[in-house]
Amino acid sequence: MYILATLKTFLLKWFPIFTHGMLKPGAPWYAWLGGIIGDFLIIGGILFLILRMVPARYRKSLIALLTFLGGVPYALEFFWPASKGGDNFLSLFVRQIGDGTNVLYSFALGLGIFSLMRFHANNLIRKRPGWHNNLAFFVAFFTMMLAGFANSVHHNAVNSNVFDMLFGGIVSALGSTMFSTIGFFIVSAAYRAFRIRSGEATLMLAAAFVVMLGQVPVGAWMTSGIPENGVWANLRLENLSYWILNQPNMAAQRGMYFGIEIGALAMALRTWLSLERGSFFEKEL
Repeated sequence: MYILATLKTFLLKWFPIFTHGMLKPGAPWYAWLGGIIGDFLIIGGILFLILRMVPARYRKSLIALLTFLGGVPYALEFFWPASKGGDNFLSLFVRQIGDGTNVLYSFALGLGIFSLMRFHANNLIRKRPGWHNNLAFFVAFFTMMLAGFANSVHHNAVNSNVFDMLFGGIVSALGSTMFSTIGFFIVSAAYRAFRIRSGEATLMLAAAFVVMLGQVPVGAWMTSGIPENGVWANLRLENLSYWILNQPNMAAQRGMYFGIEIGALAMALRTWLSLERGSFFEKEL
């Protein structure tokens, strides 16, 4: 019991080593950055060594067990009856796990950046066709990164204007341009879907025609002679368009969402129970 109490006191005081035991709340940002990197290297190195010490034939079973144990608190917290405040004894623990998951997401983001930089660096060093695009990636990445750091650390008018010009004037504009190209794919898909080959395609084409006409002033003008009140008002194109969107279309969307949620639940169960093999479990760890 004394050993367990001592271990608990040590973990509460010194774990993580740098960010919890050695740094104070008033420490500068670069000290916290170095402490986080140091804790990541130490804790990650310890976990890696433990994983390497496990025999190869047991590693997959160990990972499957840890995956299952990681999902147990969420399942119990969801099904366990809540108290008057809306929480149960696992709610705080689940929120703490969520905070840790956000930290893992941030490291996953760093891993993705490393993967991108390695890919573009290989193409740039070997001068493969289109290497100037790889060079543009590094220039844009480091320029945006330096502007963001400068605006966060030394927030003034110059740094703020540079960051707004790069992010709002270039990044957001490029994102909007990429998103606008989806319209061409939508038109192409609509052309293929609305070709009259069957009764269902004819019904879809007629419904789409009514909906599109009801959304523009020309459609409202075409049926402007129908009274706005009474039974005949239902035949106005804008009213027909709204009815199609809010009744048959909404029913179809709810059916799709229901199927998507069932598929997501099935995938979550397969991942939680390590039934989803894929490429990870096919490789030797």
